Amino acid sequence: MPSTPTLEKLILDVISLDYHETLMVAAGHQAEAARKSAMAANKGKYILVVEGAIPTKENGIYCKIGGHTALDLLKECAADAAAVIAIGSCASWGGMPSTIPSLPGETTSPTGSVGVADILGKVVVSIPGCPPNPYNFLATVVHFLTFGKLPEIDHLGRPKFAYSRLIHEHCERRAHFDAGRFAMDFGDEGHRKGYCLYKLGCKGPETYGNCSTLGFGDAGENNWPVGCGHPCIGCSEKGVGFQKPIHQVAKMLNVAPPLQYPRIVEEQGKGASFASAAAVAAIAGAAAGAAVMMTKNLGLSQKAEEIERTKQADAAHTGAGQGKAGE
Repeated sequence: MPSTPTLEKLILDVISLDYHETLMVAAGHQAEAARKSAMAANKGKYILVVEGAIPTKENGIYCKIGGHTALDLLKECAADAAAVIAIGSCASWGGMPSTIPSLPGETTSPTGSVGVADILGKVVVSIPGCPPNPYNFLATVVHFLTFGKLPEIDHLGRPKFAYSRLIHEHCERRAHFDAGRFAMDFGDEGHRKGYCLYKLGCKGPETYGNCSTLGFGDAGENNWPVGCGHPCIGCSEKGVGFQKPIHQVAKMLNVAPPLQYPRIVEEQGKGASFASAAAVAAIAGAAAGAAVMMTKNLGLSQKAEEIERTKQADAAHTGAGQGKAGE
């Protein structure tokens, strides 16, 4: 039996999901009535979970639900919420809809889409990812229900228990990075052997998340891009995902690869044989003997030079004395 509840048990038995446009049975006016009724009955107690970026251009006309813009609905629903959670990169910081076109003069996205926190101007817990890991979301909700407060968050509103470390730090291919083993092209030998994907544009070195340590759903632990052989695209990191080219080399935030790497298979050295050791000893002995003889000869030559200088000085003195006697 799985340790986590199935989807239907989660929605029907564990939590009270009072409003969701695509999951609820009601539609049209009935759906809107259910939303307003749930908000009134649980005023100040309900958790508001927001999906998707919020368009702001043209007063938010690019997204409407039940005749109301997403911009107005967000402000209305967040007013009396006990906590607000933005799920997914789009709701967290704008995601793909916030991408600025690469056209001259463009400074914003066509719809002016932004994240939830940018609209509300208050604390919003963000669970970025495209898609976000459901366990990160459930852990945040359970933390609030258990302790009556939201988990500790970083400067971008992300729970630290899930987004405090770079993906690169605990990536399953990190050992290959440290050893200099990289896939250079999709399908090459290194790629087939599971080497590091850094040179193919992996954004793990500049993206915070727990994708490599916490699998998505019940599909196993390899159901994330790197586990499937594709570089991380940095979908959970603002300024990286959907903004940097997918195969552009990432910026290293903590450690840069060295210029040289050890070879995958290093040659093993051999110990010295008896003959080579004896030869080395003989050479060392000869060198020592030569040094002694050189020192000895140096001392003899210095003594001989002193004697010669004395003889020359005596001869010069004698010659000078004989010259004076002849006068």
